[in-house]
Parts: sequence; C-alpha cells; structure tokens
Amino acid sequence: MRKLFLSAFIACLALFLLSGPVLAGSTMDRIEKTGKIKLGFREGSIPFAYIDPKVGKHVGFSVDMAGLLAENLSKRFGKKIEIEPFTVTVKTRIPMVVNGTVDVEMGSTTYTAKREEVADFSLIFFFSETTFLVPKDSGIKTLADLNGKRIGAARGSTNLQAIEKLVKEGKFKPADILVVETHPQGMLALKSGKIDVYSTDRSLLEGLRMKDKNPDKWTTVDFAIAYEPYAYIVRENDSDFRDFVNNTIVWSIKTGKFFELYEKWMGPKGVVPIKMSQAYKDYLQMIVYPISDGWWKKK
Repeated sequence: MRKLFLSAFIACLALFLLSGPVLAGSTMDRIEKTGKIKLGFREGSIPFAYIDPKVGKHVGFSVDMAGLLAENLSKRFGKKIEIEPFTVTVKTRIPMVVNGTVDVEMGSTTYTAKREEVADFSLIFFFSETTFLVPKDSGIKTLADLNGKRIGAARGSTNLQAIEKLVKEGKFKPADILVVETHPQGMLALKSGKIDVYSTDRSLLEGLRMKDKNPDKWTTVDFAIAYEPYAYIVRENDSDFRDFVNNTIVWSIKTGKFFELYEKWMGPKGVVPIKMSQAYKDYLQMIVYPISDGWWKKK
C-alpha cells in the first residue's frame, strides 16, 4: 500500500514539473490594487475547510494555509492583504474560480487531469482515499457487502465517479445512489436512515464522524476504491499567482509551518487525527525546491 501511495505521489508530481508555461494573468495586480484576496472555502470539509458554528466562520487546515498565503502577499505588496471569504460547494468551486468570483479555492479538492482541462492547480499537498462511512454494527467490511445498499455521495465529486465506475464494471450493485450537494447533507441522510453508507474521502469521513454527537456509532471501512490527491484550484493562464501559491506551500514546508498546522488539525490532539505516513513525508520533501529567503519580493 505504501509503495502504491508513493508511486501516486511521484506520478502526480511529474505532471506538475513537466507542465509547460502558461501566460501570466492579472490576479496579482488585482490583489495589489484592491488589498484583498478572494478565497473559496467549503462549509463542511472537516478538517480542511468548514464553518465552525462556535465562531461563525470558516476554519481548518486549508483556511490556515490561506492565512499564510495572505501574509506572504502582504509582504509582497508592503500592505495588509485581507481575505474575502466565499463559500463554495463541490458543484460551484471550479466555476467560481474560472469566472473570477474567487481567486483560489482552498479546501480538499482532488486533482484530476479532466478538471485541469478547465482550471489550473497548485502542487499537491495531501493524499486521501475514497471509502465509506457506515454504522459500526452494519457488518459492512468488503466491497461485496455494499450489494443492495443505499449509497450516498456528493454531486460532481470524484467519489461519486469512482462509485459509478465500479457499478458500471459490475463490481457491486447498490440498491440506489443518493446524490447530495454537501457532506453535512450526506451525514444527515446517513443518520436519518435514508442511506446505508456515505462515501467521500477518508479524511473527510473521519471529520464528519468526529463532529457527530455519537462518533463511536460510526466507522470508516478498511478498504478503499480510489485515491485522492488534494490541490488548490486557481485560474488557467495565471502563472504568477499560481507560482506564488506554490511557493507559499513550499515555504511552509521548509519553515515547518506546514507541519505545525498539520499537527493542529490532524495530529493526535487535532480535530481529525490522521497519522502522517513516511511515504507522505517523503513526498513533501520531494516538492521542496530551493527558494530564497526573499522569494516573495517582486522580481
């Protein structure tokens, strides 16, 4: 399994390193002029980007990474760059980046070659896998156990695509597939008995489970049906801004800030404990290309 993950890391990294140059856009100019960066955040992608009802705003690992991006932009332009947050969904996240409503979506979006046909992506910063959340007493332990079950997944997600692909291939036959707009809606459907299992990335399922009033009532199954490399969405033909986002990711890894945020949100005492595998650590070190101390300055 570890070799499989590392192979996926290397393959995805190669896609970025071998991609050709694109034309510079005007995002950086607009940010400098307005003093604001428009950020797209999900409302229920725990622990990456979600609305915490206790504070009434978006929080999470990617939200904190957005904070680092804004800090570095502030240094670049010599003035405070404020974050203007927007809530996006699985369905709207790419269109809102493409049409300029937001400058970048920072959450838990899976990079795919098909999605890159209409938008650009940052370096991959996390890996998860498509799996299923089920009641602990469901008896579901294998893919075959999903036969005859009602399955829920989010509209436009790679998780839904993975399920539909396996069904088409005859790997299993669910009783029904319920498509929801958000992960919290999927969790509600599971709790209310409308579906038997809910599918998304393992990290997000653990977030839904941990935030439930009875987390021990639910469990994520051991098997996976697809792997999910996360990256941030930016517009095409905007290399200056994309490079700044990438450099912020690399800088955060080099300075250790990335790992501090990981510990905060996904460490043993984090919102959703997710052990950082050695393969993941190896991948992060692979993408740390040399950058100078003043990389954020205008050239």
